Amino acid sequence: MEIGILAVAAALAWPRPVARAKMPAPNVILISIDTLRPDHLGCYGYDKPTSPNLDRFASEAAIFDNCFSHAPMTGPSCASFLTGFLPHETKVLGNRSRVPQEVVTVAEILRADGYRTYAVVCNYVLREGQGFEQGFDLYDARLEEVELVRDHPERIAEKATARALEILGANDGERFFLWLHYQDPHGPYTPPAPYDSLFSRVGAIPRHLAFGRNVKGKGSIPTYQRLGNHTNYCYYVAQYDGEIRYLDEHLGRLFSALGDLGLYERSLIILTADHGEALGESDYYFAHGHNLDQCLIRVPLLVKHGAIAPGRRSDVAQHMDIVPTILDVARVKSRLPYRGRSLLAPRAAKPVVYSELRMKSHAVIVDSLKLVVDGDGAAHLFDLKRDPAGAVDIASQPSSRERLRALAEILRRMKDEDLLGVRENATEEPLSEEEAEKLRSLGYVD
Repeated sequence: MEIGILAVAAALAWPRPVARAKMPAPNVILISIDTLRPDHLGCYGYDKPTSPNLDRFASEAAIFDNCFSHAPMTGPSCASFLTGFLPHETKVLGNRSRVPQEVVTVAEILRADGYRTYAVVCNYVLREGQGFEQGFDLYDARLEEVELVRDHPERIAEKATARALEILGANDGERFFLWLHYQDPHGPYTPPAPYDSLFSRVGAIPRHLAFGRNVKGKGSIPTYQRLGNHTNYCYYVAQYDGEIRYLDEHLGRLFSALGDLGLYERSLIILTADHGEALGESDYYFAHGHNLDQCLIRVPLLVKHGAIAPGRRSDVAQHMDIVPTILDVARVKSRLPYRGRSLLAPRAAKPVVYSELRMKSHAVIVDSLKLVVDGDGAAHLFDLKRDPAGAVDIASQPSSRERLRALAEILRRMKDEDLLGVRENATEEPLSEEEAEKLRSLGYVD
């Protein structure tokens, strides 16, 4: 088994793009959704109608059942899918990190090839000045609303969709790349009516939680998630689902308007999430950024384009594949040594999935085996084929010894390898008290 896993890792190679008939380079629309678990979407098997519009889109797209983020936090995750590199390579390790100027984003590459580049983002972590704006002709990070339960800036899905369509309506026929990052359904879960009552779990056995004293969500409701005097776990999950349904309404508006503008069929559209959300896994509630559990790093990935067949895909994908896919479809060359593969290319080998949390905790997944090494050096092994949620640690089983050792070598190699060699010192810069408070109120403790 050890030799087999190491052979998989050694066989990894960058695939060549698939030869295709000459077609005009498409527009590119990248939609990322904050804190969205795939298992709360109809197209991923959820039994509640949270996502009818997204499900209709999914019926025309390739649905990747096994897609993974490289970090359970917004900043590092977004930096990875915008650049094609891992957090320790981009040096974006937490939500206070800036994207170094040395790191090349897909927006910079596409703009150099003649694309107009636009971004509409709704998370304070992605505010202008943090480096995510590199390569964008227009980077709209205005947060002009405030949350219903706190005096915290945000932009809700309705306003984000309207702004994106305003930008595209003025584009005047030029090829474009649009990155649209929705904040919904990030907590606090406060969907507007009627979405706040659509998923009430009448008849469900109440499960009451204590109110926590911090944002971590360990064994309790985080301070930033508290909704009045509600302590029932079921109430919070229903509100999370309502947030998704509210967002879905405005995704429907977006897709309909793209059709009216003649852009829906002429664009590569990729939809994913930056990370998931813990809803009780490992005794964490309504939080993220604390570990590398499956509920936090497994994300939805839907890809729609004429060159990729719609339907379910069981092969493993990860955020590092997004940039190579965009460049492949757009027929734009880059000299950068991407680890990922175009999702249009034949699958050359079983990939190594790698995720990390501030270079303290690390995880690799190879052929349904997942190894997590915590900051204290403790190793945990999971067989995702038998245990998809990664809840049963088999590291101590004698039969796991060789597999654990082989995966540990792969993890060490991935952790130590840096394909970018960025020289810029990207250590986290001091925050003003106002900036620190805004990050804390979002539930970020880094």
